[in-house]
Amino acid sequence: MDAQSAGRFEALAPADLRQALGYILAAPLSGGPAGQGHVAPFCTYLEQGSVAWEGLRCGPPAAPTALFLALRLPGRTGIVMIPPPGELGIDPAAQLAVMGAGLAALHRHRLHYAQALLEPEAVGKRALLEQAGFGPLASLLYLERSARFPWVDPPPASAVEWVRYGPATHAAFAETVLATYQDSLDCPELTGLRPIEDILAAHQASGRFDPDLWELARRDGQTAGCALLSRAAQGPIVELVYMGVVPAWRGRGVGDLLLRRTLARCREAGARHITAVVDARNTPARRLYDRFAFGPVARREAYLYRWPAA
Repeated sequence: MDAQSAGRFEALAPADLRQALGYILAAPLSGGPAGQGHVAPFCTYLEQGSVAWEGLRCGPPAAPTALFLALRLPGRTGIVMIPPPGELGIDPAAQLAVMGAGLAALHRHRLHYAQALLEPEAVGKRALLEQAGFGPLASLLYLERSARFPWVDPPPASAVEWVRYGPATHAAFAETVLATYQDSLDCPELTGLRPIEDILAAHQASGRFDPDLWELARRDGQTAGCALLSRAAQGPIVELVYMGVVPAWRGRGVGDLLLRRTLARCREAGARHITAVVDARNTPARRLYDRFAFGPVARREAYLYRWPAA
């Protein structure tokens, strides 16, 4: 396909979204579009209203040659999604052209950055993203465990003072989260790319926000860390959205206390399972999760795109 024909694209209409998602959510080398078991939950997620989306299509809805879907998240970041190039009729040249136009259009929203999350075997997507200006960010491990088994005792009541989130403690949470970013091993490349209010907005938009499930841990009168939990949009699941320890308290058992407290809060909330995501490079965090019987359920390669400075 030449550049002129590759550039003939149009906005992705809401009526065509479900069909487009079949291509975008298709697993590499699957031989066919994703089934409704994958498409329907994603449509439900978009219909909840906290995430805006926009997209472009090249070719007819029933036989696209390129697709671009961008999710605009609270906190002014984006997620870019594309189908596997060279499969299902997707033309790599058309796909690259549509991505360029889609990223240019997305820039008007003044996002801090965009990310793409790929299956490890998505070699074609990876190459195309790099051509479009994305760079590798991190390999992310998705973890899960039962909220009850194996049983973990809550932390001793005398060990920590727990401070919950609210208007009066918002500033303390902002200060603590920023402090935990210092020398963090979880996606350190993102440090400093967003103001703290956008960071907190993004965390609050993950799942169903419940301020009672956000807590600071205070020891000896000092804030030592935080655990931010969220109820999953569907099912009896709680996600550990973010956990961090202030540098001065690292290596002193605070992570252990935070995870014990997290599991206790999950049980109180009636959750059956808890999920978390960790940067594969973060060896101390991985060891801590291993000790608490978290097991990997998926792996994704994260890629980062930043628009050139004006």
